[in-house]
Amino acid sequence: MSRSIAIFALGIIAFGVCTQVLLKDFPIDKAVQFAKQDLRPSSEITADSEETVVPLERLGGVWVARVEFNDLHSAQLIVDTGATFTTISEDLAFDAGIGHAPGKSGIQLFTAGGNVQAEMALAKKIRVGNAGRKNVQVVIHTIPNLPEGIDGLLGLSFFDRFLVHLDQSAQQLHLTPKR
Repeated sequence: MSRSIAIFALGIIAFGVCTQVLLKDFPIDKAVQFAKQDLRPSSEITADSEETVVPLERLGGVWVARVEFNDLHSAQLIVDTGATFTTISEDLAFDAGIGHAPGKSGIQLFTAGGNVQAEMALAKKIRVGNAGRKNVQVVIHTIPNLPEGIDGLLGLSFFDRFLVHLDQSAQQLHLTPKR
C-alpha cells in the first residue's frame, strides 16, 4: 500500500515539474485577453464578402494599416503590395502565437539592406478590416529601422486573393475578393 502511495506521489511531483517547465514562458496575460474578447464569427472575416474599406495612416512615405493576427493580437503593418510575403517581427509572431511552419524551412530574403535568412511560418488567420484570410504564409523577420510601432509588412501572401485599390486622397485601402 505504501509503495502505491509513493509511486502516486512521484507521479504527482513529475506532473507538477513538467507543467512548470512547459508553461514557464506561456503568456498567460495573452490567454486571458483572448478569452475575454468578443470574437466575430468566421463568416464575417472570409474573403467571400463584398468590398472592404480599410482606413490607412500615412507615416512618412508609407501607408500603414491595422492588421489582426489569429484573433489574438493586432499590429500596425506597412502596406507593401511589392513584397512577396507578409513579414512580421519576432515579437509580433510570439504575441500572436505564430510559430515555425511544419515542413517549411528558412527562406533567403533579398532586401535593400542585403541578403538575410528568415523563418517561414503560417498565420492561421489574418484580418484587415472585414477582409480576412486563413492559413497565410508569413516570414518572421524583424526588419531593422522600421518606424516605432510598426511590426512588419503586409504583402502579397495576404493580398493575392484580393483586388487592391489604394485611395490616397481618402487615405483608404479598398479590398475586393477576386472571383
